[in-house]
Amino acid sequence: MKTKNIVLLFAGILSFCAAVFQLAISLVPKWSAFFGAGDALVSNPLVLLVLGLAVTVLLAIWGFYGLSGAGLIRRLPLLRLVIFLIGAVYIFRGLPILLKLLELVKILPPSGSMELPGFLVFLGALTAGIFYWAGLAIGWKQLRLKTATTGD
Repeated sequence: MKTKNIVLLFAGILSFCAAVFQLAISLVPKWSAFFGAGDALVSNPLVLLVLGLAVTVLLAIWGFYGLSGAGLIRRLPLLRLVIFLIGAVYIFRGLPILLKLLELVKILPPSGSMELPGFLVFLGALTAGIFYWAGLAIGWKQLRLKTATTGD
């Protein structure tokens, strides 16, 4: 099947990469601590693993929505709405990057430094959100619900 929306394909791939990353840091508590998990979470590997697996599954589902929007797999339910919400969650998660940029151009007062791991996580989330929303905008008409009455 040929993809109709390369931007949503990349968005889906980013979600699958995030799922693999989440699984990896869930399995290694030291990595979780490095990427900002709190001491209470890191000290309880079972809770860390269960939460990590839940987030991994959620990110994988988001990846499938990206592939569905790209036309590579069958249409998933509520496609446009879910793609919009996925993009919103990713962009919300990436907001600290935008706030740091506003600090750099002196629009906001400085609030301290941002560690590299956090910066990378926020940047990845913001990038994925932009891809989901851009893919949604590009493919808005193609992603509409096809009905029997219109013959689409």
